[in-house]
Amino acid sequence: MKNTVVITGAGISVESGIQPFRGKNGLWNENPTEMATYRNYRMNTSSFLQWYFHRFVSCKDALPNKAHEILAKSNVKVITQNIDNLHIKAKHSLDCLIEIHGNINYKRKIHAQYRNELIWANWDAVNENNLEEDLFELFHIQRDGTIEENKSERPHILLFDEYYTELYQYEEAHQWMDAADTIIFIGTSNSVGFTYGALQMGINNGKKIIVVDPNPAPSFYQPGVEIIQSTATEFCEQYFL
Repeated sequence: MKNTVVITGAGISVESGIQPFRGKNGLWNENPTEMATYRNYRMNTSSFLQWYFHRFVSCKDALPNKAHEILAKSNVKVITQNIDNLHIKAKHSLDCLIEIHGNINYKRKIHAQYRNELIWANWDAVNENNLEEDLFELFHIQRDGTIEENKSERPHILLFDEYYTELYQYEEAHQWMDAADTIIFIGTSNSVGFTYGALQMGINNGKKIIVVDPNPAPSFYQPGVEIIQSTATEFCEQYFL
């Protein structure tokens, strides 16, 4: 598996009970392209933080499923779009894991540039009966909702109106893909810039492309792309074991 890179999306975590963005009961029904933005963090700080608090609650007790565990044991390089921390819970080697969209368990100062500036976000300290006040305290925001540029913090999550930076190991992810012979997409809809670019790069450079999803997105049906209509666990059991 040395020359294989796996790119995972929400589909791999559905078996762990994590709500996906798309599909029935998906988060798209909550209009995340408006809610999950830096603009909304600045303009509607309380509702933004409450939305992410509920994302944390939905993830905190979830356990990695067999697909996460098999990938971890295989020591394969994984670039995940998921912020749910399940690859880490499965004890995936951090040297072989890039969380390209961040991790719900971390926070950082607004102008942080480097990964060593990430801080554990202790969401568990938040009392739901005192939600706004506790969230403002957790993220060092004034009680009236005022954000202080050099003191306030935010969740370590790439928002819809932001660009990939080195906080998300973007260049390293591209280096992994450039060096790979095989790129496997598991449970991703190919609707964000990173996966679309990875697919086109793989096709253009003659890499072996495998797409694993019970209902693959139509955009994956391209010459040279092998489509496997399967759950993440079923595929990982057959391919990696």
